[in-house]
Amino acid sequence: MAIRINKKSRALIIDGVEVPPCGLTYMYEYDDCAEISLLSLRRAIAELEGKKVPPVKSMPKRDGPVDMSGMEGASLLEGVTNNVTFCLRGDSRPEFLTVDVSDEGDLITSFFIPCEVDDGRSMVEAVSPHLKFRGAHLLRYKYEENPGPGIPPGWDFDILLPLRKLSLAWVRQLAAVIAETVKRPREPMGPVMAQDICHGAPESLIGLEESDWLEVKSQGYNLDILGDRIELAQDVSRFANSEGGGILIVGYRTKKTQHGEVISKFTPAKEALVRANRYRSIIDARVFPPIDGLRVRASQQESGWVLSILVPPQAEENKPFLVHGAIVDGKMEGAFISVVRRRGEASIPITGPAIHSMLAAGRGLLRGRFHQK
Repeated sequence: MAIRINKKSRALIIDGVEVPPCGLTYMYEYDDCAEISLLSLRRAIAELEGKKVPPVKSMPKRDGPVDMSGMEGASLLEGVTNNVTFCLRGDSRPEFLTVDVSDEGDLITSFFIPCEVDDGRSMVEAVSPHLKFRGAHLLRYKYEENPGPGIPPGWDFDILLPLRKLSLAWVRQLAAVIAETVKRPREPMGPVMAQDICHGAPESLIGLEESDWLEVKSQGYNLDILGDRIELAQDVSRFANSEGGGILIVGYRTKKTQHGEVISKFTPAKEALVRANRYRSIIDARVFPPIDGLRVRASQQESGWVLSILVPPQAEENKPFLVHGAIVDGKMEGAFISVVRRRGEASIPITGPAIHSMLAAGRGLLRGRFHQK
């Protein structure tokens, strides 16, 4: 995509089509520019500012982020008149994305996120994993108590962007993830919070590691096939048989790292593969006893659907949860009963002795009740 800036008219010219500014100098509507590549934008801004941009190189090592809250001139872009800003409409936060090129040829974005929490250390700890995972780097940050008339307090960020084949839409996505992360309460991530996030800001889960309470699937189950129905029931019952419950989410891809399977991409599914009512009915039909507090939720995102199945911790006297159907030597056996539980990232069958002890404990409990009567 060819892009340049007409200095006289201040229009952004994309593949020969002019996009006029929408207010301030070099401010444009984001929707008209979302697919601009960052490399093309880098060249255009450098030309606008009369800079000779060096060839793309690997990102240099950087020191830790600088807290500019007690200093003047908090932003790398302050005082620069020829930076380019994109106006985000709707309920997006932040409202503006500003992009500039440093003298060294680095591409930098700045944006402001309204937030009442001014704990800098907590903020850096929260956003750094998301940036590192995407190859970006937090340069400077500042908490603004009085950013301007009618503007609530919040955080001002300067972020070094990776010079890869990425688009402006990628920057907006990054800003949305950081906004959701900054505004989120500082508490440990768990199944309930993960369900809220995947339906509110799904990109914010990228970088999270699968665990004993979290499993993700890149595609929905084909519920017309017996094997997928059994697999769904087993995946859910694993959490029901665990100590703390968990959540199964359809719409994410993982990649293997030295620490385990980490969510690497949001892959929304087709609506036909994530119909919440059908998932719920199959789980109810194939898992016994019924799972208490089960929450199956599907929501539409920009590019598809995401589905989550939340399994709260279950009472011990209701365990083990049985699945009507089993996979034996790679074959689907609809008449069999299977019992599985989750431990870490792996799923393991509950052994015969363990099942026997659970049943014996239940019989003992019942016998005690009869004797009390």
